[in-house]
Amino acid sequence: MNERLHAPMSRLLSSSRWIIPLILCLLGTAYVYWENIILDGYLPTSPQTVLGFFLLTLCSPLLTMFTLHWAYRAALLSEAVEEKREQENQHLATLNKIGDEINQSLELDVVLNRTIDRVLELMSLQSGGVRLLENGQLILRTSRQVSNNFVESEKIVPLGQCLCGQAAQTGQLIAVEDLGKSSTYANTTCACEKFQSVLSVPVRTAERVVGVIHVASQVPRVFSTDERALLMAVGHQVGVAIEKARLHAQLKALNQQLEQRVIGRTRELVDAKEELMRKADALHQVLTEERRIEEKTRAHIAHDLHDSVQQLIIGAMFETQAARDSMNKHPENAEQRLIAAQLLLRQIETEMRSAIYSLRPTALDAHGLVPALREYALGFAQHSGVECNVSVEGIPRRFNPDGEVAVFRIVQEALHNVETHAAAQHVQLHLMWNVRDLHAEILDNGCGFDLAEVTNQTRTHLGLIGMQERAEAVGGTLKITSHSGEGTRISLRVPVN
Repeated sequence: MNERLHAPMSRLLSSSRWIIPLILCLLGTAYVYWENIILDGYLPTSPQTVLGFFLLTLCSPLLTMFTLHWAYRAALLSEAVEEKREQENQHLATLNKIGDEINQSLELDVVLNRTIDRVLELMSLQSGGVRLLENGQLILRTSRQVSNNFVESEKIVPLGQCLCGQAAQTGQLIAVEDLGKSSTYANTTCACEKFQSVLSVPVRTAERVVGVIHVASQVPRVFSTDERALLMAVGHQVGVAIEKARLHAQLKALNQQLEQRVIGRTRELVDAKEELMRKADALHQVLTEERRIEEKTRAHIAHDLHDSVQQLIIGAMFETQAARDSMNKHPENAEQRLIAAQLLLRQIETEMRSAIYSLRPTALDAHGLVPALREYALGFAQHSGVECNVSVEGIPRRFNPDGEVAVFRIVQEALHNVETHAAAQHVQLHLMWNVRDLHAEILDNGCGFDLAEVTNQTRTHLGLIGMQERAEAVGGTLKITSHSGEGTRISLRVPVN
């Protein structure tokens, strides 16, 4: 509406500012001529008539001409202001349109592709690309209407090099409207691509430059001031969108990492639960096995007592009764009967000690861990035929009774396994004492075993689990290292404070 009114007004005033004063001058002359010459029949000579003629034919047209000229200039100014406002509205509409399109997605690649498409459409161009600044280099992320050679050679542009690098470094728009006349850029890849006019716009946020929009034309092109200002505004808008897309990508990556951590933690918890259930089941089996061994031991002791001690007691009773009878009838035989009874009683004592030792070694309570282990190793070597050496490093000392019993039983179980499974000729028991803990190593030269395979064998596995449980019960750790044909090493650490 305003455009239809203002444009004809300026054109009308442009011609009227000369025509209307001329018409007024002619009308004034005709009026004076008609009134004084035609009607009165003589030339006007009076001062009043001459003054009236001057006012009608000269002053009034001049005043009208000045007034119309001022109105014409005012109309031109109004049209310029309106045109400027219209351009600003168009620029804002263009920015809003571009902003709406690039903000529809938070995916960085989608934002970059929409950006170059809208900018090329805005500039009525076909060739261009978008570069992002990464580690001091501009990386070409998307392009339009350029050769493969251009993409390969311009994939990475250092900061400050060529138009794009300079635009990113300075943060200013750089335009070359005729590459053929530019000595600075005549040999660039853009010139080889037969571009005539190129323009690089920095893409920036409020704090920093994040990339460059590069457009080009194969025919000479003048980039107006309004176009440059609009492209700078687009660069700011795109910079915000790119930063938002990057933040979205970072947030997405963090969410994925968090999800992976949650999945991993959940898996760990599930595995831990399964491990606890497995250990609980293994512990139940160990306890069941211990009860079975305890009942077997009791039965064995009862059998031994019945077969040996009880028979010896009966024999001793017969000998003492025979000695009593001989006191009256055959006194010379009484002493022999008493000696025989003493021998039987000593055997009974030995059998009882053996039975008691199998339940709990008395040397452990009386003398401590090292003497008890030496005594047990000696007995083990005698009845198994496997050479067993005990070495001690550091200063031995007494510590928690439960810990001493645990170490003794673990060594006992380990030597039992050597005798039963290892087919070894030699086993070394090394005890290392320090301020905080006792480190015991049992090393044999036997056949060794596959730990994973043995784990699937219930009876042997239960023995290993029992050793592990005993160590953990007193705050210690147990490590078993073995390979088929290479012997076995058992490392035990138990706190002694």
